[in-house]
Amino acid sequence: MTRQTKKTPERRGGSGGLSEKRRFEQKGTCARMAAEFFAPLPSDSGHRFDEKRAAHLLRRTGFGASPAEIAACVERGLADAVDGLFQAPEDEAEKYARAFDVVNGGMLNFGDADTCRAWWLLRMVSTAAPFREKLALFWHGHFATSVDKVEDTRLMLCQLERFRRQAWGTFRDLVLAIAQDPAMLVWLDGESNTQEHPNENFARELMELFTVGIGHYTEQDVQEAARAFTGWHREAGAFVFHAEAHDAGVKRILGKSGRFNGGDVVNILVAQPETARFLAGKLLRFFATPQPAADVVAAAAELLDRTQLNIEWFLRDLFQSRYFYSDACYRQRIASPVEFVVGTVRTLGVRQPAPELAGNLAGMGQRLLSPPNVKGWDGEQEWVNSTTLAARAAFAETIAGLNAEGNALQPDCPIATRVSPEITAPDQVVERLAEVLFQGDLPAAVRQELAAFLVLGDDGPQPDAFRDDEGFRAAKTRDLLAVMLALPEYQAY
Repeated sequence: MTRQTKKTPERRGGSGGLSEKRRFEQKGTCARMAAEFFAPLPSDSGHRFDEKRAAHLLRRTGFGASPAEIAACVERGLADAVDGLFQAPEDEAEKYARAFDVVNGGMLNFGDADTCRAWWLLRMVSTAAPFREKLALFWHGHFATSVDKVEDTRLMLCQLERFRRQAWGTFRDLVLAIAQDPAMLVWLDGESNTQEHPNENFARELMELFTVGIGHYTEQDVQEAARAFTGWHREAGAFVFHAEAHDAGVKRILGKSGRFNGGDVVNILVAQPETARFLAGKLLRFFATPQPAADVVAAAAELLDRTQLNIEWFLRDLFQSRYFYSDACYRQRIASPVEFVVGTVRTLGVRQPAPELAGNLAGMGQRLLSPPNVKGWDGEQEWVNSTTLAARAAFAETIAGLNAEGNALQPDCPIATRVSPEITAPDQVVERLAEVLFQGDLPAAVRQELAAFLVLGDDGPQPDAFRDDEGFRAAKTRDLLAVMLALPEYQAY
């Protein structure tokens, strides 16, 4: 994406002007904070890894979970459950590759962006390794790249596969891979970056949005880094280095001098303490809480630095920490459209064509493969306005109304698998759905209102009809599900 040149603020912060004694003191303070915030969740009865905490873990590391999956997670225990997140089935990648080859052999047009969006959603819905897809979604927002400019769905799908392969490896390796990624080279004009005409777009976003963050580099740093990436081009779907287009001269970047190439720039940037802090903040906002306190970010940065920016090691500690299960994180995020839609489908066992799910997402403000700009999606409150909330409510109503009546080929929301048709007491129906959708986190006053709604017919309250008429009870239960899916409490992720 072509951007106008802008003046970059001078570097500030960092460790360049600090004495060795001061840096040592700061690291010691951060280490103590990391030990405090990211200490393991205690195993005493007050911190038991129960259904609520298991559901919290599965929401944040995936897209919701069925009651059976939550129960299995509790049975495994916290440590084993976290281990399982990083153990994707060995044959899953091959399974999806085979399926892709089949449906791409004439059944579907994968040159169409909407088809690719639907394919990714289908994988999110059906995967046995939802955490891998969740991390791919995170990186898709971090290294925001849009098919609207790339105009090649093959390159976008290859970038997603790159995210999956390197989702929880080292940040340095991922940044280097993205610097050579053909979709990114198109997106940020790497193909036009030559020693005669250096293009600064990738170098600028690499510093501002991918690594150290704004305020920790100068305009000269951007210019010099752009020279280092000259000659990093692509041919069709592969990265190529054109030596004749590369500026092999001496560059000075962040106080270091040398005949740097792009790989050297990546190494310099990921070694900056600001990169650990910048990345820690983004990981916390996505997986933990939308507004982490400054001392928490500092502690997370120290933890990430100690892991040498290894994403798996950092997230293992986060997901087993006291902080992750605290009130500061629990249901504090607003579900993104992807989390809302895919989470609902997985939680309820819904069967719905993926293209229709992709259409729902667009109405809620999130088009996969088409982030709005180089920053990706802002998220949180930006997900919520009158238009997007109406789209969520419409989706909830549609999902709740899906009834295949035994036809395995039709869209279906099998509500009877979540609420037994034999339950005839309104408050018990509400209680059951509250457990499925909220793990019981629903205020008593709201439960009372929902129970009253359940028995409300065209002519006022009809408790006898709800108790004795199975058809009336089934229809009202689906209506109740639609209402509960649209509640503000359900948007809290």
